[in-house]
Amino acid sequence: MERTSPCLLVAVNYNTDGHASRLAASLSKYSPSELAVVLVDNSDRADSSAFFAEVRARNAHVECVKAPLNLGYFGGARLGYEHYLSGHEHPEWVLISNVDLQFEDPGFFTALRELDKVPDIGVAAPCIWSRRWKLDINPKIVSRPTRRRMKFYKWIFARFYLHNAYELMSYMKRLAKRVLRKRNTAADAATHEGSSGYARIYAPHGSCIALNQKFFLRGGRLDYPVFLFGEEIFVAETARRLGLAVVHYPRCRVLDEEHASTGILRSRRIVRLMSESTDYLLHTHFAKEVDDSIAPGSG
Repeated sequence: MERTSPCLLVAVNYNTDGHASRLAASLSKYSPSELAVVLVDNSDRADSSAFFAEVRARNAHVECVKAPLNLGYFGGARLGYEHYLSGHEHPEWVLISNVDLQFEDPGFFTALRELDKVPDIGVAAPCIWSRRWKLDINPKIVSRPTRRRMKFYKWIFARFYLHNAYELMSYMKRLAKRVLRKRNTAADAATHEGSSGYARIYAPHGSCIALNQKFFLRGGRLDYPVFLFGEEIFVAETARRLGLAVVHYPRCRVLDEEHASTGILRSRRIVRLMSESTDYLLHTHFAKEVDDSIAPGSG
Protein backbone atom coordinates (compact mmCIF):
# COMPACT_ATOMS: atom_id res chain seq x y z
CA MET A 1 0.00 0.00 0.00
CA GLU A 2 1.34 3.42 -0.97
CA ARG A 3 2.42 5.51 1.99
CA THR A 4 0.98 9.03 2.21
CA SER A 5 1.89 11.87 4.51
CA PRO A 6 -0.83 13.53 6.60
CA CYS A 7 -2.50 16.69 5.45
CA LEU A 8 -1.46 19.79 7.40
CA LEU A 9 -3.82 22.41 8.81
CA VAL A 10 -2.27 25.68 9.99
CA ALA A 11 -4.75 27.76 11.99
CA VAL A 12 -4.01 31.37 12.95
CA ASN A 13 -5.48 32.80 16.15
CA TYR A 14 -5.80 36.45 17.11
CA ASN A 15 -7.62 37.07 20.40
CA THR A 16 -10.33 34.46 19.70
CA ASP A 17 -9.26 31.75 22.14
CA GLY A 18 -12.70 30.18 22.52
CA HIS A 19 -13.00 29.66 18.77
CA ALA A 20 -9.49 28.18 18.66
CA SER A 21 -10.29 25.68 21.42
CA ARG A 22 -13.49 24.59 19.67
CA LEU A 23 -11.65 24.21 16.37
CA ALA A 24 -9.02 22.02 18.07
CA ALA A 25 -11.77 19.86 19.58
CA SER A 26 -13.47 19.43 16.21
CA LEU A 27 -10.17 18.26 14.70
CA SER A 28 -9.65 15.57 17.34
CA LYS A 29 -11.71 13.10 15.28
CA TYR A 30 -8.88 12.85 12.73
CA SER A 31 -5.92 10.61 13.48
CA PRO A 32 -2.36 12.05 13.42
CA SER A 33 -1.64 9.87 10.39
CA GLU A 34 -4.46 11.65 8.55
CA LEU A 35 -4.04 15.22 9.77
CA ALA A 36 -1.34 17.29 11.47
CA VAL A 37 -2.42 20.55 13.12
CA VAL A 38 -0.33 23.61 13.92
CA LEU A 39 -1.95 26.47 15.82
CA VAL A 40 -0.20 29.84 15.64
CA ASP A 41 -1.07 32.42 18.28
CA ASN A 42 -0.78 35.94 16.87
CA SER A 43 -2.42 37.46 19.95
CA ASP A 44 -0.97 40.46 21.77
CA ARG A 45 0.34 38.73 24.87
CA ALA A 46 3.78 37.71 26.04
CA ASP A 47 2.82 34.28 27.37
CA SER A 48 0.43 31.88 25.61
CA SER A 49 1.14 28.87 27.82
CA ALA A 50 -2.26 28.85 29.57
CA PHE A 51 -4.07 29.15 26.24
CA PHE A 52 -1.98 26.38 24.70
CA ALA A 53 -2.67 24.12 27.69
CA GLU A 54 -6.41 24.63 27.13
CA VAL A 55 -6.05 23.81 23.43
CA ARG A 56 -4.06 20.64 24.12
CA ALA A 57 -6.66 19.56 26.67
CA ARG A 58 -9.16 19.56 23.79
CA ASN A 59 -6.77 17.96 21.30
CA ALA A 60 -3.42 16.60 22.46
CA HIS A 61 -2.05 16.35 18.91
CA VAL A 62 -2.07 20.10 18.15
CA GLU A 63 1.37 21.70 17.83
CA CYS A 64 1.25 25.23 19.27
CA VAL A 65 3.47 28.09 18.15
CA LYS A 66 3.64 31.59 19.68
CA ALA A 67 4.38 34.33 17.16
CA PRO A 68 6.92 36.90 18.40
CA LEU A 69 4.40 39.62 17.43
CA ASN A 70 1.21 39.83 15.41
CA LEU A 71 2.43 38.73 11.97
CA GLY A 72 -0.89 39.08 10.16
CA TYR A 73 -2.84 36.21 8.64
CA PHE A 74 -0.43 34.80 6.08
CA GLY A 75 2.56 35.87 8.15
CA GLY A 76 1.29 33.68 10.97
CA ALA A 77 0.43 30.89 8.53
CA ARG A 78 3.94 31.00 7.08
CA LEU A 79 5.42 30.73 10.59
CA GLY A 80 3.33 27.63 11.35
CA TYR A 81 4.04 26.07 7.95
CA GLU A 82 7.80 26.53 8.31
CA HIS A 83 7.67 25.26 11.90
CA TYR A 84 6.06 22.05 10.67
CA LEU A 85 8.50 21.58 7.78
CA SER A 86 11.45 21.89 10.16
CA GLY A 87 10.64 18.42 11.49
CA HIS A 88 8.45 16.71 8.89
CA GLU A 89 8.28 15.92 5.20
CA HIS A 90 6.08 18.11 3.01
CA PRO A 91 2.37 17.25 3.29
CA GLU A 92 0.18 16.52 0.29
CA TRP A 93 -2.22 19.29 1.28
CA VAL A 94 -1.69 22.41 3.40
CA LEU A 95 -4.81 24.13 4.71
CA ILE A 96 -4.57 27.72 5.93
CA SER A 97 -7.49 28.68 8.15
CA ASN A 98 -8.97 31.07 10.64
CA VAL A 99 -9.94 29.57 13.98
CA ASP A 100 -13.66 30.40 13.80
CA LEU A 101 -14.31 27.13 11.95
CA GLN A 102 -15.42 23.66 12.93
CA PHE A 103 -14.76 20.43 11.06
CA GLU A 104 -17.72 18.09 11.48
CA ASP A 105 -17.26 15.85 8.43
CA PRO A 106 -15.12 12.81 9.30
CA GLY A 107 -14.53 12.19 5.58
CA PHE A 108 -13.24 15.70 4.82
CA PHE A 109 -9.61 14.79 4.19
CA THR A 110 -10.44 11.55 2.39
CA ALA A 111 -12.56 13.56 -0.04
CA LEU A 112 -9.86 16.22 -0.37
CA ARG A 113 -7.30 13.60 -1.44
CA GLU A 114 -9.55 12.67 -4.36
CA LEU A 115 -8.42 15.89 -6.04
CA ASP A 116 -4.88 14.49 -6.23
CA LYS A 117 -6.07 12.57 -9.28
CA VAL A 118 -6.50 15.81 -11.25
CA PRO A 119 -3.02 16.92 -12.35
CA ASP A 120 -3.55 20.69 -12.67
CA ILE A 121 -5.46 21.43 -9.43
CA GLY A 122 -3.34 23.48 -7.04
CA VAL A 123 -5.91 25.17 -4.80
CA ALA A 124 -9.24 23.95 -3.42
CA ALA A 125 -12.02 26.01 -1.87
CA PRO A 126 -14.20 23.79 0.36
CA CYS A 127 -17.83 24.44 1.17
CA ILE A 128 -17.63 26.95 4.03
CA TRP A 129 -21.09 26.82 5.51
CA SER A 130 -21.86 30.09 7.27
CA ARG A 131 -23.97 29.73 10.40
CA ARG A 132 -24.91 33.40 10.02
CA TRP A 133 -25.97 33.33 6.37
CA LYS A 134 -27.08 29.69 6.10
CA LEU A 135 -25.20 29.24 2.84
CA ASP A 136 -21.81 28.36 1.37
CA ILE A 137 -19.64 31.51 1.28
CA ASN A 138 -17.46 29.95 -1.41
CA PRO A 139 -16.54 30.66 -4.10
CA LYS A 140 -15.12 34.02 -3.01
CA ILE A 141 -14.52 35.24 -6.58
CA VAL A 142 -15.72 33.27 -9.61
CA SER A 143 -13.94 35.19 -12.39
CA ARG A 144 -10.73 37.21 -12.43
CA PRO A 145 -11.42 40.91 -11.80
CA THR A 146 -10.30 43.42 -14.39
CA ARG A 147 -7.79 46.17 -13.72
CA ARG A 148 -10.66 48.65 -13.85
CA ARG A 149 -12.48 46.71 -11.13
CA MET A 150 -9.36 46.62 -8.96
CA LYS A 151 -8.91 50.38 -9.40
CA PHE A 152 -12.53 50.82 -8.31
CA TYR A 153 -11.86 48.77 -5.17
CA LYS A 154 -8.77 50.86 -4.44
CA TRP A 155 -10.83 54.04 -4.73
CA ILE A 156 -13.61 52.70 -2.49
CA PHE A 157 -11.33 51.18 0.15
CA ALA A 158 -9.25 54.35 0.52
CA ARG A 159 -12.28 56.26 1.86
CA PHE A 160 -13.48 55.37 5.35
CA TYR A 161 -17.19 56.25 5.14
CA LEU A 162 -17.55 55.10 1.55
CA HIS A 163 -15.84 51.85 2.45
CA ASN A 164 -18.30 51.13 5.27
CA ALA A 165 -21.22 52.07 3.03
CA TYR A 166 -19.92 49.50 0.57
CA GLU A 167 -19.67 46.91 3.38
CA LEU A 168 -23.30 47.57 4.33
CA MET A 169 -24.37 47.13 0.72
CA SER A 170 -22.48 43.84 0.63
CA TYR A 171 -24.25 42.82 3.84
CA MET A 172 -27.64 43.52 2.24
CA LYS A 173 -26.61 41.57 -0.86
CA ARG A 174 -25.83 38.55 1.28
CA LEU A 175 -29.22 38.87 2.99
CA ALA A 176 -30.88 38.81 -0.42
CA LYS A 177 -28.81 35.79 -1.40
CA ARG A 178 -29.99 33.99 1.72
CA VAL A 179 -33.64 34.69 0.82
CA LEU A 180 -33.07 33.25 -2.66
CA ARG A 181 -31.02 30.29 -1.44
CA LYS A 182 -33.82 27.69 -1.44
CA ARG A 183 -34.85 28.66 -4.96
CA ASN A 184 -31.31 28.30 -6.25
CA THR A 185 -30.20 25.21 -4.32
CA ALA A 186 -30.85 22.69 -7.11
CA ALA A 187 -29.28 24.87 -9.80
CA ASP A 188 -26.23 25.60 -7.65
CA ALA A 189 -25.69 21.91 -6.95
CA ALA A 190 -25.81 21.10 -10.64
CA THR A 191 -23.37 23.91 -11.45
CA HIS A 192 -20.81 22.99 -8.82
CA GLU A 193 -21.05 19.22 -8.75
CA GLY A 194 -21.49 17.93 -12.28
CA SER A 195 -19.67 14.67 -12.88
CA SER A 196 -16.37 15.85 -11.37
CA GLY A 197 -17.57 17.20 -8.03
CA TYR A 198 -15.78 20.52 -8.45
CA ALA A 199 -16.01 23.77 -10.43
CA ARG A 200 -13.11 25.94 -11.57
CA ILE A 201 -13.14 29.41 -10.05
CA TYR A 202 -10.79 32.36 -9.64
CA ALA A 203 -10.27 32.68 -5.88
CA PRO A 204 -11.25 30.84 -2.67
CA HIS A 205 -12.60 32.43 0.49
CA GLY A 206 -9.67 33.21 2.76
CA SER A 207 -11.07 31.66 5.93
CA CYS A 208 -10.04 28.19 4.71
CA ILE A 209 -7.74 27.65 1.73
CA ALA A 210 -6.44 24.20 0.74
CA LEU A 211 -3.11 24.23 -1.14
CA ASN A 212 -1.96 21.08 -2.90
CA GLN A 213 1.69 20.04 -2.76
CA LYS A 214 1.96 20.98 -6.47
CA PHE A 215 1.43 24.62 -5.47
CA PHE A 216 4.67 24.55 -3.48
CA LEU A 217 6.65 22.25 -5.78
CA ARG A 218 6.12 24.65 -8.69
CA GLY A 219 7.36 27.60 -6.65
CA GLY A 220 4.33 28.85 -4.71
CA ARG A 221 5.05 30.46 -1.35
CA LEU A 222 3.22 32.00 1.60
CA ASP A 223 5.33 35.15 1.59
CA TYR A 224 2.47 37.61 1.04
CA PRO A 225 4.10 40.94 1.93
CA VAL A 226 0.92 42.65 3.16
CA PHE A 227 -0.15 42.42 6.80
CA LEU A 228 -3.81 41.53 6.24
CA PHE A 229 -6.47 41.20 3.52
CA GLY A 230 -6.21 40.25 -0.13
CA GLU A 231 -4.78 36.80 0.57
CA GLU A 232 -7.38 35.19 -1.72
CA ILE A 233 -6.23 37.19 -4.74
CA PHE A 234 -2.58 36.59 -3.86
CA VAL A 235 -3.23 32.82 -3.88
CA ALA A 236 -5.29 33.02 -7.08
CA GLU A 237 -2.63 35.01 -8.91
CA THR A 238 0.12 32.69 -7.70
CA ALA A 239 -1.82 29.65 -8.95
CA ARG A 240 -2.44 31.43 -12.26
CA ARG A 241 1.27 32.15 -12.67
CA LEU A 242 2.13 28.51 -11.90
CA GLY A 243 -0.40 27.13 -14.38
CA LEU A 244 -2.56 25.59 -11.66
CA ALA A 245 -6.33 25.62 -11.31
CA VAL A 246 -8.37 26.84 -8.35
CA VAL A 247 -11.55 24.85 -7.74
CA HIS A 248 -14.64 25.05 -5.57
CA TYR A 249 -15.06 21.61 -4.01
CA PRO A 250 -18.27 21.41 -1.95
CA ARG A 251 -17.77 17.72 -1.14
CA CYS A 252 -15.45 19.03 1.60
CA ARG A 253 -17.42 21.09 4.12
CA VAL A 254 -16.59 23.12 7.23
CA LEU A 255 -18.76 25.31 9.44
CA ASP A 256 -17.93 28.99 9.82
CA GLU A 257 -18.79 31.80 12.24
CA GLU A 258 -17.90 34.69 9.94
CA HIS A 259 -15.86 37.74 10.99
CA ALA A 260 -15.03 36.59 14.52
CA SER A 261 -11.94 38.83 14.55
CA THR A 262 -12.81 41.83 12.37
CA GLY A 263 -16.57 42.41 12.55
CA ILE A 264 -18.86 43.62 9.74
CA LEU A 265 -18.20 47.35 9.85
CA ARG A 266 -14.57 48.34 9.65
CA SER A 267 -12.43 50.46 11.94
CA ARG A 268 -10.15 53.10 10.46
CA ARG A 269 -7.19 50.76 10.96
CA ILE A 270 -8.92 47.92 9.11
CA VAL A 271 -9.93 50.26 6.28
CA ARG A 272 -6.32 51.41 5.99
CA LEU A 273 -5.07 47.82 5.83
CA MET A 274 -7.61 46.89 3.17
CA SER A 275 -6.61 49.95 1.15
CA GLU A 276 -2.93 48.99 1.39
CA SER A 277 -3.59 45.40 0.31
CA THR A 278 -5.69 46.50 -2.67
CA ASP A 279 -3.01 48.97 -3.73
CA TYR A 280 -0.36 46.24 -3.57
CA LEU A 281 -2.44 43.74 -5.56
CA LEU A 282 -3.37 46.31 -8.17
CA HIS A 283 0.21 47.35 -8.86
CA THR A 284 1.71 43.84 -8.56
CA HIS A 285 -0.80 41.65 -10.39
CA PHE A 286 -2.99 44.05 -12.37
CA ALA A 287 -0.42 46.50 -13.71
CA LYS A 288 -1.88 45.81 -17.16
CA GLU A 289 -4.77 43.84 -18.54
CA VAL A 290 -3.95 40.18 -19.17
CA ASP A 291 -5.72 37.87 -21.62
CA ASP A 292 -7.86 35.62 -19.39
CA SER A 293 -7.91 32.94 -22.08
CA ILE A 294 -4.54 31.66 -20.80
CA ALA A 295 -5.98 30.83 -17.38
CA PRO A 296 -5.73 27.16 -16.28
CA GLY A 297 -8.64 25.03 -17.36
CA SER A 298 -9.97 27.52 -19.92
CA GLY A 299 -11.23 26.44 -23.30
